[in-house]
Amino acid sequence: MKCKLKTLSLSLICTLSGAYADSSDFVIQKIRVDGLQRIEMGTVFSYLPVKVGDTLTANKTDDIIHRLYGTGFFQDVRVEEQGSTLIVDVIERPVISKLSFTGTEEFDKDQLLKSLKNNGLATGLIFDQSILDNAVLSIKTEYYNRGLYSVIITPVVTQLERNRVNIEIQISEGSIAKIAAIDFIGNKIYSTNQLRKEMYLTTGNWMSWWYKDNQYSSDKLAGDFEKIRAFYLNNGYIDFRLNSAQIQLSPDKQSVFITGNIIEGEQYRFKSIQLAGDYKDIPPAVLAPLITVKPGQIINQETLNKNIETIKNTMGNYGYAFANVNPVPDVNVKDHTVAYNLFIDPGKKIYIRNVNISGNDKTRDVVVRRELRQEEAALYNSADIKRSKDRLDVLGYFKSADVTTTPVPGVNDQVDMNVKVVENNTGSINFGVGYAQGQGIILNGGITQSNLFGSGKSASINASTSALNQSVSLSFTDPYYMSNGTSLGYDIYDNSYTPNNAGISPYSNTTLGARIRTSIPVSEFDRINLSLGFENNQINITSATAPLRMTQFTNQYGNSVNAIPLTASWARNTTDSALWPTTGASYSQTVSVTAPGVGAQYYKFDSVDAWYFPISDNLTWKTNGELGFINSYGDNSLVPFYQNFIEGGPGSIRGYYIGSLGPKDTDGSSIGGTRWAFMSNNLMFPIPGVKDEKSVRMSLFYDIGTLFGGSPFDLSAEQMVRASYGVGLMWISPMGPIQLSYAVPMFSQPTDSVQNFQFTLGQMF
Repeated sequence: MKCKLKTLSLSLICTLSGAYADSSDFVIQKIRVDGLQRIEMGTVFSYLPVKVGDTLTANKTDDIIHRLYGTGFFQDVRVEEQGSTLIVDVIERPVISKLSFTGTEEFDKDQLLKSLKNNGLATGLIFDQSILDNAVLSIKTEYYNRGLYSVIITPVVTQLERNRVNIEIQISEGSIAKIAAIDFIGNKIYSTNQLRKEMYLTTGNWMSWWYKDNQYSSDKLAGDFEKIRAFYLNNGYIDFRLNSAQIQLSPDKQSVFITGNIIEGEQYRFKSIQLAGDYKDIPPAVLAPLITVKPGQIINQETLNKNIETIKNTMGNYGYAFANVNPVPDVNVKDHTVAYNLFIDPGKKIYIRNVNISGNDKTRDVVVRRELRQEEAALYNSADIKRSKDRLDVLGYFKSADVTTTPVPGVNDQVDMNVKVVENNTGSINFGVGYAQGQGIILNGGITQSNLFGSGKSASINASTSALNQSVSLSFTDPYYMSNGTSLGYDIYDNSYTPNNAGISPYSNTTLGARIRTSIPVSEFDRINLSLGFENNQINITSATAPLRMTQFTNQYGNSVNAIPLTASWARNTTDSALWPTTGASYSQTVSVTAPGVGAQYYKFDSVDAWYFPISDNLTWKTNGELGFINSYGDNSLVPFYQNFIEGGPGSIRGYYIGSLGPKDTDGSSIGGTRWAFMSNNLMFPIPGVKDEKSVRMSLFYDIGTLFGGSPFDLSAEQMVRASYGVGLMWISPMGPIQLSYAVPMFSQPTDSVQNFQFTLGQMF
């Protein structure tokens, strides 16, 4: 039988090679596929629009070619007729054996590979030149967005055996284009310099090497234009528009010129602002005071938005979780005023169905649940939900705690509350080291677990040694000894103070003691703390010429002095975080008194307080202080000299050696004081350029205080004032917490022990 073989190139159709039978149709008796290497025969047959017994026509031949080519598996498809057999001849596309990058520093290689994989270009996938071309364009666009206009991207495709290819994308990034000029057209109310101050991007300054704010980035520019828009809206220019922005590149692609075309419009003021809509069961007297903007004030969009958000949150306290407040403006163009009606749509009251906790691999569920103030099967309360998050943050067990709600499917009045935590390293092995003139190396260390076995209980052992101090202490605390949150704790301690070894004062004192303590919650933020202890002080005077105050005390009470201290304190904490508070305050007022008839009788008061004020998203102002005094009572008039307040060091005035300030003895040694006042002001902020802002904080500080009293030759409070200023750093590193400070002392005297640089370090486990 005569065999017919006729072909036709598909270059006229879709740039594909192909062939089809002539106009004389034939009935397919057999189908054969040639050229397959990796693809299964059945895969090809599943795409064929014909089967045995069908009549092959020119249209069906075209359809075969289009369908097979459309799979992306083949780079060439041919269809031939041989007798009654339909032959489909294919050439498969190669498979990507390896995909790699060279020369990229601006982007992480793994991120680039992941991005290409999402777009169909990855090891093991079929190679398509068009996908590679699009990928190169996409990568180039990303470089352009970061100001790298001189980037050169060269994809190199290497053919391998068994129909495979290696793809190497070679990148020459070049240098980032610097901003040469930033100008605005159309601004009359505010100067170009004023608008530039609202922007992150600049033409460069002495800190640009650090902030890189003179390097062009389209994303940062978009953010800057949004800041300028917010600036105008917050100053009453509600018609402000950014018409266009021109970005011009110098011929050498190293300089960028930015020009913004803006329309400022007119300045508007609030005419009135009123509530409208359905308040449901919320008294208007509750919502009305939440509106802080007043008629006649320049419109401030940010303030208006905050008022709206406060109204929504307040409605959330009444169960209206999805309340909507829609501001409807009535603009008066003639007198440039706007009257706002805030239409309230409370929606339905919402109830919490379930509380779902996740992320607590070590911490028990009960430890998390007992801190939650929003209960299951209760009415939704946004204040309780926020407080629940704050309490989890203050615990210190978690790096982060997110509390969200999700609607229950098929129900329109219930949500689930989802608590997702990221656990922190609550155990630590701490080690500190320092040095002071005349006292040598100071070492301290300890083991602490603040979430023992995930139970929320804490235990610690700490020790320190130097020529001046040696101490060992053991502590245990159960924060929920009772279900109402009453805690119970125990401490055992052995402290030795040896100023004679350091040549400071001719005595030493060893205190061995133990105490039991409890803390009782009296409100959401307040606790009453009580403790009862017993301690023994062994006093050793090492010189026959010791100061009179020492010999008088030991003559009256002996060298072994017992005491039963009773302590009561009130503590209040409204801060929003245990690690880095940004708002709120903490207060602690403590009164201690020794039991009569046992050792020396004295009472002591100590007030330790701190306030936090958010200045911006990244700046927090902290003010903390301490005020204390100690007096004797009863028939005696002697305060134990070893109970005096001390001043100086990281815990008080930085830049001075710990405990070195205050009244001096006749031999020049520090003896502490019976009256103490101290204040520290700190501006805290994350280190610029550090990605993990949650682990590092810097601060600029100013410490000032005075320590006096308890000595017949004491100086006045004014004469004992000392201060310092400097910079500090706190880093929760993988090794543990590291604290550093460099302080410059003020009002120092020649007898003061100055220690400008101070640090401690530790290890987490």
